[in-house]
Amino acid sequence: MKAARANERLLADVAALKRAARLPTENRLDGNAAINRATDRFLKDVALAPIDNKQRNRLIDHAAGALVGACEQCFQALEAARPIPSIRLGDTSC
Repeated sequence: MKAARANERLLADVAALKRAARLPTENRLDGNAAINRATDRFLKDVALAPIDNKQRNRLIDHAAGALVGACEQCFQALEAARPIPSIRLGDTSC
């Protein structure tokens, strides 16, 4: 149940990122305030979600795809949050 609710929340966060990325930005490096808020919320929610690391990585894929060309720093923050070392070493637990 908790994982399902967390997944719904994360999908809503990705939708918010897509909406925010459609808003105009003056600087593609910094994005806009809506992108920054949505990225922060997604990063917090994905870090706290009771999901395995492969699911976490896939949701980060979706979030990063929503931000391509909209905010370079947000994109880099998402890339830095990937649990790649844990996946590579076989730890897929929550």
